[in-house]
Amino acid sequence: MKARFIASLQWIERRVVERRDSVSSLFFVELTLATLLPLLLFQWDAAYDASAQGLFRDSWMRPALWAQAALVLWLMAVGVLAWRQRQNEQVMPCLVQAAVLPSILGVGLLCLAYGIKDTPMGVVLLAEVVLARALFSLRQLRWAFILTLVAVLLAEWGQAKGWLAYAPMLSHPVYLGHELHPWWAIWVRVVFFWAAGLFSGCLFLLAFLLNRQRAMLETLVSTDMLTGLANRREFMTRLARESHRQARSERPLSVVMFDVDNFKRINDTWGHPVGDNVLAQIGGILRAHTRDQVDTAARYGGEEFVLLLPETDLLGAQHVAEKVSARLREYPFAAAGQAFKVTQSVGIAQVVDGDTDWALKVADQNLYQAKRDGRDRIVASKAFAVPPPL
Repeated sequence: MKARFIASLQWIERRVVERRDSVSSLFFVELTLATLLPLLLFQWDAAYDASAQGLFRDSWMRPALWAQAALVLWLMAVGVLAWRQRQNEQVMPCLVQAAVLPSILGVGLLCLAYGIKDTPMGVVLLAEVVLARALFSLRQLRWAFILTLVAVLLAEWGQAKGWLAYAPMLSHPVYLGHELHPWWAIWVRVVFFWAAGLFSGCLFLLAFLLNRQRAMLETLVSTDMLTGLANRREFMTRLARESHRQARSERPLSVVMFDVDNFKRINDTWGHPVGDNVLAQIGGILRAHTRDQVDTAARYGGEEFVLLLPETDLLGAQHVAEKVSARLREYPFAAAGQAFKVTQSVGIAQVVDGDTDWALKVADQNLYQAKRDGRDRIVASKAFAVPPPL
């Protein structure tokens, strides 16, 4: 059940984030119809219920009823068109306006007719606005918002001048200072909870989407997209954090730097896509040989990688590096039907006194010493800023 609920949220998320005109219009029409249909059914019931007929003005009741029915039919037609165009990724401004403009303006006028200040209709309009803003850009909504705002201001001005009654569709206000009419008692509760549920659902959905998008953005900012490892920026952030921790606790901390041997030859011989595949596979090997939530494996730049190993001394770091190098030598790389092997040189430094900057330099120096010594080898040492006493 939980997995199905999450899958449903992700389905909605994709449609909201995609912001395709056809899909957004379809989603908006469906939820608007879910709001309008209960209102239409209630008013239709009042038109034929002798006890409720006196609650409405005859001169407004029938026209409002038919106007709502026409709006519902219009939105159904727009929904059918949006459904047929749901795979279309083209910009469809006419479809958006056909869905948005009559919906928001129609709901706004209906709110004015019922009374926007002392009935749940204000929540209905608010839910409609929030839903529209979640699915469409402000530019797409400007005319609907402007016309609805103008209608509200004109109604207020007309009421102030005495030209227009408040809640003109009603024969008298819903609240008269005593117990509600039974019809109003049901109507108020249904409309309020229905609109409040839709409004709350929109807010919770937007909060869910915001958190998901923020997490995705944080991942993009901190992750190397080719290898899936942390990028250099994220590595340096974690290195600084581990530096303070190591200085306080004096627990072992090691830095391991890898550099692919003769990587330029791989690119020149087999092409850059093959080179990218080599880097991606190295990323997978590093992830497989590091501890989740403890170690940090990062792409440091180009064909250079780095590991940050908390609670790991020099011997432990060498052991990790040997396993990674052995796995890389055995990996069956192939291109154009020919197999080839990849090796890497490794430099290791154990942090001393929390000085991770110096440890990083020592690891880099050890890496280039491994290159000078013939490649495919490991050079390791503790990162003493001052040589240790004999």
